[in-house]
Amino acid sequence: MDLPHEVQALTDAIAELPGVVGCFVRPRPLTEFDPEHLSLPGEFGDFPQAIIRRTNGGRDGEVLLQTEVILDRSADAWLTIEFLAWWVRDWGRSGYDIQMRPMALPPKAQQIQLGRTLKFFIEHFVIETDDAYGKTLAITAEMAESIAENFEDYRECFETPVEFTGDVEGI
Repeated sequence: MDLPHEVQALTDAIAELPGVVGCFVRPRPLTEFDPEHLSLPGEFGDFPQAIIRRTNGGRDGEVLLQTEVILDRSADAWLTIEFLAWWVRDWGRSGYDIQMRPMALPPKAQQIQLGRTLKFFIEHFVIETDDAYGKTLAITAEMAESIAENFEDYRECFETPVEFTGDVEGI
């Protein structure tokens, strides 16, 4: 199945970052999403629980543009997490309804899972004005362009990052 151009562009922009092994972008309508859905099994656990509880469900016309980022366990992946955390913070400070959060499964189910289920979500909350997802797709394209441009602007930082010195006061 072919993805919309905007979705493919965002997936490609994130896949270009060091250490990324998977990226999935999907819109999730929240208009009729109820906080009680959060206790359902499967992907319902991947929704942003605090925000949905805070607003008592989705707002009218709200779509969660959820970008799932899966990384390997390398030093490069750590740099990508830091880069994306900065990028999301910068977009949030610019007025976008966006956040980044980690998600993982329990440390043990049938087998030990700890060490293989950590992933991150970049979540942008969009109020759609029609059923065609036009605004969501436009923001998806804008995110793709911004991440790609910022990665190019800061590529040298990935190539020669500073070492952590243990100085937590300086962070």
